[in-house]
Amino acid sequence: MFLYFPTNYMWSLAVLRCLAGGGLFGEIAWACEGLHDAARQEPSGDAEAWCAAWTKLARQVAEVATEAANAGKDVTAADAFYRASQYYQWAEAFLAPDDARTTDLYARHLDTFANFAQLSSPQIEIIDIPFEGSSLKAYFVPAEGAQARSPAVVLSDGLDGTKEEMFLVARALSRRGIACLGVDNPGQGATLRLSGLAARYDSEKAAGAAIDYLETRREIDSDRIGVWAASMGGYYAPRAAAMERRIKACVAWGAIYDYHAVWARRINYRSGEPAQFAKGAALGTTGAHLLKIMGVDSWDAAMTKLEDFRLETVAPLIQCDILIVHGEADRQTTVEEAQRLFAAIPEGRKALWVVTKAEGGAAHVQLDRPEPTLSRIADWMSDRLSAAAQGEGGASHAR
Repeated sequence: MFLYFPTNYMWSLAVLRCLAGGGLFGEIAWACEGLHDAARQEPSGDAEAWCAAWTKLARQVAEVATEAANAGKDVTAADAFYRASQYYQWAEAFLAPDDARTTDLYARHLDTFANFAQLSSPQIEIIDIPFEGSSLKAYFVPAEGAQARSPAVVLSDGLDGTKEEMFLVARALSRRGIACLGVDNPGQGATLRLSGLAARYDSEKAAGAAIDYLETRREIDSDRIGVWAASMGGYYAPRAAAMERRIKACVAWGAIYDYHAVWARRINYRSGEPAQFAKGAALGTTGAHLLKIMGVDSWDAAMTKLEDFRLETVAPLIQCDILIVHGEADRQTTVEEAQRLFAAIPEGRKALWVVTKAEGGAAHVQLDRPEPTLSRIADWMSDRLSAAAQGEGGASHAR
């Protein structure tokens, strides 16, 4: 994996995530060129310097977008609003969760994405999905060129990810004739920040609410619905597929079999003792953010809550087609997690793709080389949802 900041995995991963989400390397490099000393500050870099650099970039690109929109240059405006949205997300990412600036920066992230959505063709809808007295924050991307009712995929990200970060996946599906509902689940993105919903193990509840919404849309074939999620979503998606029978195909992009064990290894967990991150631990976000996402105020409380984030008892219940994709050199979650999950799922309709160093894309969620894996996954989903319309099953294989 390319480490833009050789001593800082978290910041380097953020650069790759922003690139994979549609950021431009030249803009990112311009923002980050003075951050190398800041990246070396313990324990995880100088968050103030990071925030200042990314905020400067986000504001500059947002100004380009606004000027273009005022001049009627909608293509330029849409592209720039989209990139500004990605940059605002990363400006806010490593501030302490209770930092007063996070509210404004995240609002700008959502506003610039909404401006992009309004200028898009076909237009993207920003929606709220009712959920247990509150709402899941989402967007809907229609299937391109659909002449009849289209299949749909419920799409989400991982621990600290956002639905907006996954938009290029939604676009890949749309281009294949599949509508996409991008959702921030409890603990993610705007659902965490605006709805106040912390992470929970029973991901089938949010998936069910998303599918309920899709069933209200006349252009959607509710018999052809899939779910696709990345990173921590590699727990959420299989859990949902096991418990929600309306799901016909599932992608776990970066698998998780036992999330409690993953974090116990990362922090050398001992009950009642302070968290001590393992030497060389590869983390996508800070420990403070994990506590915020889990809705707790201590590591003991977080680890107690994570006891339920295990797939051992539910993986054998999966009946739909499922694809597990994992990088051979994933430093955050080892390939053994994918192998254990694959082994626990019944034979017949499962596939495991381990992306090797020789192929490229062996890091976490293939962030070191997203293509061609992203397109191959989208093609798999298209094939599976087409097969669902014909009542066909899949074949079991590992790679």
